[in-house]
Amino acid sequence: MLRSELYELEKSVGAIILNTSTSSYPDFQKQIVEQVSYIKTICADLKKKWTQELLSSAKEQIIKRYVQYHQAGIIELSDKVSKVVPALNTSEELRHSLFENYRQVNSELENILDFLRNHFYQYFDVDHKATIYCCDLLKSTLIKLKPATDLNHNISVSKALLEVVLTSVKDIVDEGIFSGISYRQVEQAHNMLRLVQQTLKVDTNVTTEALVRTLYQQNFNSLHFYNWFQSYISEVLAAITNKKDKQNYISEQIKLYAGIFVSPEKSLQPEVSSTNLYIIGWLEEQLGNGPKTVRTRMNEQFPLNLSVPQFALFVRVFSKTGCFPVENVARITRFFSEHFTTKKQPHISQKSFGRAFYNLDQSAAAVVRDFLQKMLNYLNKTYFP
Repeated sequence: MLRSELYELEKSVGAIILNTSTSSYPDFQKQIVEQVSYIKTICADLKKKWTQELLSSAKEQIIKRYVQYHQAGIIELSDKVSKVVPALNTSEELRHSLFENYRQVNSELENILDFLRNHFYQYFDVDHKATIYCCDLLKSTLIKLKPATDLNHNISVSKALLEVVLTSVKDIVDEGIFSGISYRQVEQAHNMLRLVQQTLKVDTNVTTEALVRTLYQQNFNSLHFYNWFQSYISEVLAAITNKKDKQNYISEQIKLYAGIFVSPEKSLQPEVSSTNLYIIGWLEEQLGNGPKTVRTRMNEQFPLNLSVPQFALFVRVFSKTGCFPVENVARITRFFSEHFTTKKQPHISQKSFGRAFYNLDQSAAAVVRDFLQKMLNYLNKTYFP
């Protein structure tokens, strides 16, 4: 039976966090450097052990549990380290020094996560929440790419479309740092940035239409992209005076996009409709012979007699008691914030709902408990008289 190999790593990372908050020794920084070095040694040893143990004759189900157990444990350790520096009450000089050491720790932890993913990809859970550090790396890539977009001289590609890609990825980054996104989403976001980078640096002849088709095929299902696409097509249609020519243009677009395969697994936002469902559905609406299901489903909101904190707590209770088949909190909170309204909030922001989801609000809990008690009374009276 494979056993946990995280004890030494947990102890060493815990020692760094504890010393950060309590130590006042003159050689404090020296101790941290030594601990970081030891953590690097542990990570190197883990790779050797995993290579030996996971290539043994153990059953696949055991290996899968082993990999995902270690994956979750390392992610938790990395996030603990990421949250230490902002909370430090030290001098700016010491903060800067510690930040570099913590960055090295997180880099090592992310490195062994990459090792697990690359060498044992069939067992790695790509839908597990990525580390805060991983989201920070994505943010750095985004920041580096922004100047290149601003200086883009490729007049064949809409600058507004490039901005849509950057804005969409920025939303993903912000959400990841705040409430978490999956490794699958991080990979898709990276793919989008690499695609834009290639567009700007390699293929100077690419057109807006070609980039749109590529984004469509990659299932770039961002609401920013959908809004841009509607505006873009609407401008083209406005320039066409003949009704029959308009219909022919839309029909050509439907035929074009219907012939492109879209992988649902590549979606940037799993809870939003895939590009093929939304774009083809919207184009068919413009012909007047398509059901208005996609946009209605995405924009429809249902009112509730609850406040945002009360509603968020209800969703948290459902989540924590196993009512949802998914555990990604960001995905859960985004869905409910987009499809419901509360007594005083006609539009619930993802961030405010996420904060309320984690907030310990006893007054909201009292209201939720009252509702749950009424529900229980109703069940007992109706089904268990």
